[in-house]
Amino acid sequence: MPRFFFEISDTGDVYHDSHGIMLHGAEATKERAFEMVRKLPAGPPPTGYRDLACTVRDITGSRLMEVRIEFGTPQEVEKPQR
Repeated sequence: MPRFFFEISDTGDVYHDSHGIMLHGAEATKERAFEMVRKLPAGPPPTGYRDLACTVRDITGSRLMEVRIEFGTPQEVEKPQR
């Protein structure tokens, strides 16, 4: 079972996942990324724009997909390359 790493980006601040999680393929990985983004506080801060995203990487560090909040709704930005 492959290990995936979920990197959270919040308006320029990046929080790296050093442990990762083992999941069964792309669909389970996408579900986990959406779940993580939904748990992030939505909406812009009182001082301006806010950009929230979850980037999924594989064990080699390759970017597989990115899910970000656009207008308060999670959107899939990139699909895994196969």
